[in-house]
Amino acid sequence: MVLDESSIVSKTDAQGHITYVNDAFCKVSGYSRTELIGQNHNIVRHPETPAELFHDLWETIKSGKIWKETFRNLSKSGEEYYVKSVIAPIFDDKGDVVEFIAARVDVTELIKQEKIIQRQLTDSLSGLKNRTALFSDLETGDEDKILLLLNIDRFSNINDYYGYTIGDGLLRAFADFLKETVANYSLYRISGDEFAIIYSGHALDDRLRDHVIDHITRLENNRYEVEGNTLLISLSGGIAYAKYSEVYNLAHMALKEAKERQSKVVFFNDNVELSEKTRNNIWLISKIKSAIEEDRIVPYFQGIVDNETRQIVKYESLIRLIETDGTVLSPFWFLEHAKKAKLYDQLTRIMIAKTFAVFEVLDTYEFSLNLTLQDILSDETRMFLYDTLHSSRATKRLVLEIVESEGIESFDEVTEFIRTVKGYGCKIAIDDFGTGYSNFNYLSKLSVDYIKIDGSLVKNINDDENHLLTVESILFFAQRKGIRTIAEFVENEEIYERLKALGVDYSQGYLFSIPSSKPEC
Repeated sequence: MVLDESSIVSKTDAQGHITYVNDAFCKVSGYSRTELIGQNHNIVRHPETPAELFHDLWETIKSGKIWKETFRNLSKSGEEYYVKSVIAPIFDDKGDVVEFIAARVDVTELIKQEKIIQRQLTDSLSGLKNRTALFSDLETGDEDKILLLLNIDRFSNINDYYGYTIGDGLLRAFADFLKETVANYSLYRISGDEFAIIYSGHALDDRLRDHVIDHITRLENNRYEVEGNTLLISLSGGIAYAKYSEVYNLAHMALKEAKERQSKVVFFNDNVELSEKTRNNIWLISKIKSAIEEDRIVPYFQGIVDNETRQIVKYESLIRLIETDGTVLSPFWFLEHAKKAKLYDQLTRIMIAKTFAVFEVLDTYEFSLNLTLQDILSDETRMFLYDTLHSSRATKRLVLEIVESEGIESFDEVTEFIRTVKGYGCKIAIDDFGTGYSNFNYLSKLSVDYIKIDGSLVKNINDDENHLLTVESILFFAQRKGIRTIAEFVENEEIYERLKALGVDYSQGYLFSIPSSKPEC
């Protein structure tokens, strides 16, 4: 009675023919008692359940022992379900097995949830664990971890030359070979061409170092066959031994160092120079945090002149960090570190607030602020900007400079952002145009008011014909589209005269204005 109320129950005779089923068995299987009595359990057997499982079942229960397992069955309607089963023999007075009784629990929902979790932790392309699984596994246990990060060098060239289908095929082939050559370690694909290995149960000794180097060499020497193409690869690796909260960042630093040195692998813990660089990074991040807390992040302003009048008509707001001794640091020294330390968004919001405070009072000039794609995609930064635009009387004089070197890929988000800020009366400029990810095509998709020509082109415009041709192409496009142009890094009269003759609208540089804490008005 207890089993009938709590479980899916059946009984069979010694030959395995069903002699009893309860209501729960009928309900889950979809068969009536009449259809089940006299049959064996093959009637609900799933065709993909291995035969070895049932061979082990019969050997166990015929020997008088209890058998336990979780496996798949198939209902009358063709739906699969999972049961956790316990099957026991029933003996007569002589000790002979005369019947078997089975009690099952339907665990279908649990299995489905487990499969969903596994899919969330599995990279669909390679079949390896993914980035989420890596960080979850690194947090398991208190012991230090050894982590190797592997990157396929110049993988983008494969995609460019062969196409993405072949590129994906190479990633699958590499993952398969990785599985063949790695035993007892956890493997991951954590980004497009980056893989990871956690070495469990090892110390970072000479034996493991030799093993890692030999393994990378073997991976590089393999020929990867993808749709009739034989592909060869080179790899860079970074390995670190540390607590789970640190090991990924340290391994990533080692990987970056390996790429910069063009080394096969860099061991972070063996590299005194890299350890010193890390200490410096930690020191600099602490410096940035202190500057934020002590209100030492400030805007400096550089004037932009109208090339016709040679008068300052607008200003760009530039971030600076003031050290405790009064030294002024440019963003070159701290901005990338702020991004890595997740302090960058906070710096942007400080710049927005302090710049608006200046131009609320100074109401005769346009002024510009730099935004990266990260700023635009940050909900907190974006809403902070919108609130400022809503409440400020300086809003319609603001030019938002989108840093073009970041690459504008999220068109929908960027387009929506531009539409919103233009609704407030702001203008849009594309900064650093002409290098990096420059793409005239996306300019045609974005509502842009200004193009800022990259300073590396401007500085050499009188000495490098290719730079001159690039600037002329930008001007031709901008003039046809009705977009105004601003040249950066204008440092002498010769450059200024050439830009003016070409038809550039505005100039910015040390010839006219040195960045200072107050606009030169």
